[in-house]
Amino acid sequence: MYEITLEQAMNFLKSVAIILLSVITLTSQAATQKEYAPSKREQLPPVLNNTYVGMGAGYTSFPYSNSDLINGFQAQSFSNPHVGLNVFIGHYFNPYLAAEISLMRPIERAYANNIINNTPGKHSIWISLMGITLRPTLPINNRLSLYGIAGLGIVSRHGFDVGTTNAIPSEDIATELTGGGVTYAFTQNWHLNLGLEYAFAQQNNHQPATTYAFAGFYYLFRTLHLPKSYSTNYIFHKNLIQIGGFNTHIFNPNINQYFTVKGGLPIFWSGQLHTQNGATLLYERNIFHTHKIFSFDLGASISTYHSSLNNTPFQAISVFPDFHFWFYRSPKIDWYFRYEIAGPTYLTQSYMDNIYLGGQFSFQDLLGIGAFIGQNKNFNIAATIGHYSNGNVLPTNPGVQVPLEISVGYAFK
Repeated sequence: MYEITLEQAMNFLKSVAIILLSVITLTSQAATQKEYAPSKREQLPPVLNNTYVGMGAGYTSFPYSNSDLINGFQAQSFSNPHVGLNVFIGHYFNPYLAAEISLMRPIERAYANNIINNTPGKHSIWISLMGITLRPTLPINNRLSLYGIAGLGIVSRHGFDVGTTNAIPSEDIATELTGGGVTYAFTQNWHLNLGLEYAFAQQNNHQPATTYAFAGFYYLFRTLHLPKSYSTNYIFHKNLIQIGGFNTHIFNPNINQYFTVKGGLPIFWSGQLHTQNGATLLYERNIFHTHKIFSFDLGASISTYHSSLNNTPFQAISVFPDFHFWFYRSPKIDWYFRYEIAGPTYLTQSYMDNIYLGGQFSFQDLLGIGAFIGQNKNFNIAATIGHYSNGNVLPTNPGVQVPLEISVGYAFK
């Protein structure tokens, strides 16, 4: 018969006591673990419910020919591109009707080759097609829908001169835009979109019809289903005030080039008009954020610049949407990637350094990284590059390049 010694019994009781103490401690910690209710800004604003944004790529046709040239000019041939990209944003008022704004641009220019009785060469024609349309929709089932579009199309065309005589005018041309397509819902939010758009020819403006057939996708925003609480908490301040500046004697004046098609990372733009120094005062207000990774702000800014060639001063007054993607979180510092796009802007000058910008209306774009520092994450530092462009909404669109700008700021509730 196995006998238990007093020492073995004491060791066994000690082990049991340690296990019980550990269980009690863990249970106590679990019971006292702090829970965080979702903030009001973690729910989509009602205005965004049933709003969608999307993009696509496909075949485009706008067959320029000698009938579109004026003042008696004729070309030996025309090169018309056949690949275009589009972006669009819309809102469903109900399951059967939406309103939409779209923009399509070919990835290359059209060319009139070798004007007869003139110096041989290629003369470029740039266009973009903006649409402001209604989108009636017929749901077939829970996933498949048919839709049509009808409304206003605006062809923004940049033509060319031969010598001092105009061959194709640069102008904005209003036309009728129609089309349709089919959508398929992979999820409640993500949708495949196959579409066809047709802008009617305007013979009085020497503009041929434009056809665009594309495949793409869109994301449909819907009211979110949030948990009752979280076991973790991340800071998203409601307000941010920021001031920044730059000088090309300190920073690389051509840093934007690295983030363009020519630089191998096609996520941003440069511009023909360069700036040599400037300063910006900015205010942002957070509208929406997820629990940890994404936030959406609306902002306003006023910037002052000097052009690089003639040192011409000008200002830019902007309102804009700003998207933040938070890629690193720690107790003392939170890092984010920032992308601001298509912020409507008023420029106080439209002609500088022998470059005409097309007008005083433009869009502001910013790309950069930043961080909020400190225990309460109130202090902000950021590095951004900038760009102004009218997005080919106007016939002339050389763009403005703003190089690396360093900013500091303060965030608060």
